[in-house]
Amino acid sequence: MSKAELEKLYNDSASAYDEIRSSLDKFDQELTDEIGALGEVPGKTPAEKLSNARARIEEYKNKIRDLESKLASSKGQLSGIQAMVDRLKKSVADKEKIVAELEGRVGKLSSTLDEERLAAQAEINQRDARLKDKDSQIAEQNLESNRMYFAVGTRKQLMDSGIINRKGGILGIGKVSTVKDADLSRFTQFNLLDTQELSFPVTKKGYSVLSSHVAASYEVSRAGDQYVLRVNDPNAFKKQKLVVIELK
Repeated sequence: MSKAELEKLYNDSASAYDEIRSSLDKFDQELTDEIGALGEVPGKTPAEKLSNARARIEEYKNKIRDLESKLASSKGQLSGIQAMVDRLKKSVADKEKIVAELEGRVGKLSSTLDEERLAAQAEINQRDARLKDKDSQIAEQNLESNRMYFAVGTRKQLMDSGIINRKGGILGIGKVSTVKDADLSRFTQFNLLDTQELSFPVTKKGYSVLSSHVAASYEVSRAGDQYVLRVNDPNAFKKQKLVVIELK
């Protein structure tokens, strides 16, 4: 999947998730109203009210299935959003369980129903609060896991910045450049969720990728007076957080 396709899928999926999440929040109140008014609105039986609630739940389940089907094309590259969708499924399942329990008790409505409604709503609120916290944590973890650091320059520039050093060799001959555990402020930060291409200038003697990324996880091609490093396998590429390119 190309960068543009992945970004579009990410944005579309995030938008769909937000829409479902917002609608579920409103449904909480609607479900509370339906439960609270089961025996109060003339012309509408308790069974009809619960049937309406179940129909809404089925709509959410269909929307979530559609979203999961689209996410499947990313082949795991949007695992953070998939985890958040799993939370949505849990929230819908909780509401479905509450409706099922009410359907089983609908013939035994009494003065205690209001207390049960309040208890059910309190449980929904507590569960959804926990789910929202987990969603925020997952989103932050997904951003952090895809955060990368990029540095490009001549050997002297990279050494002066403390990004690389020279090791090995005898009497100055045969030394190789190696990446140090450098100050991250010396690097340009980027995120693989936003971009999967890095550009650097063409030089007469070429370049060397000094950071130890899996070779199959990226490719470099020339575009005019620039080289473009394209990430093919983000999951493999991000195992090495520093991207260091030495210009010859």
